[in-house]
Amino acid sequence: MTSLVLTIPAGVLLLFVLYLLFYRLTPLNAKQSGFVISLLALAIYLPVALLYWPGADVLAMNITVFFMAAYLLGMLFSHREKIKAQNDPEMRGKWFHWGPAIIVGFFAVILIVDAVFVTLSKEGLPGGLQDLIVPERMQAKQVETRFPGVMHNNYHKKEAKYNQYLRQLDMMKQRGWTVRKGWLGRAPAANESGVFQLVIEDDSGRAISGMIAGGRFMRASDSRHDIVFSMQEKMPGIYQSELRLPLPGLWNVNINFTHAEEDFEIHASTNIPTADTRQKIQDKR
Repeated sequence: MTSLVLTIPAGVLLLFVLYLLFYRLTPLNAKQSGFVISLLALAIYLPVALLYWPGADVLAMNITVFFMAAYLLGMLFSHREKIKAQNDPEMRGKWFHWGPAIIVGFFAVILIVDAVFVTLSKEGLPGGLQDLIVPERMQAKQVETRFPGVMHNNYHKKEAKYNQYLRQLDMMKQRGWTVRKGWLGRAPAANESGVFQLVIEDDSGRAISGMIAGGRFMRASDSRHDIVFSMQEKMPGIYQSELRLPLPGLWNVNINFTHAEEDFEIHASTNIPTADTRQKIQDKR
């Protein structure tokens, strides 16, 4: 994603140029030119934003800035038109007033600060600035200064989904299903292949076959590392998928399976060690 710190000034500069062209080369007055430019900015930016989705926060900030810039240009040049129409020598050069300038500057500072925060959350600190701020001992641990993570199961905001999840658990309990999930053998290290397994049996220990199973491993701190996987039934009631998780640490996993056109979901988590940690554990043994 292109930084907001760049897109907002570039967009405002382009609006200013287009406004001057419309205002000077068309019969439109100042306010009319501002209105046309605001619609033109929306017509240009929206298709690009929908094609390369930047996120709702970035979309809202860009649209707000573009409309505000068009409005301010219209008001500013409209005031100049009124002064010229009065043809009063004493009013010449008084088209600018510090009061509105302070208000505009206040909101400009807020937008700039918000743009910096949003950009840092998505792209992180620049290399030089990160080296200056982050202690050297933390840099060795590959500190992440961006936060593109999301709340996949934000149940306090998604009550309906949570209630559905509880109903699915209750249905499995009533049927007497036993669901076991985890790595086949030991958990793999980061960037090491491992087999993730799901075993489903009824209350009499009989395998439940014919499931369509899969899920998603989710990295809470960075959703771009999420891994979607599907599972194959290797034996009756035993579903497996060979996976390679790229980063060490905590991963959440949502497992979905369908039986007789009924969907079920279970949640779990796994802690993936580094290769060095794995080796140290083996050496101690």
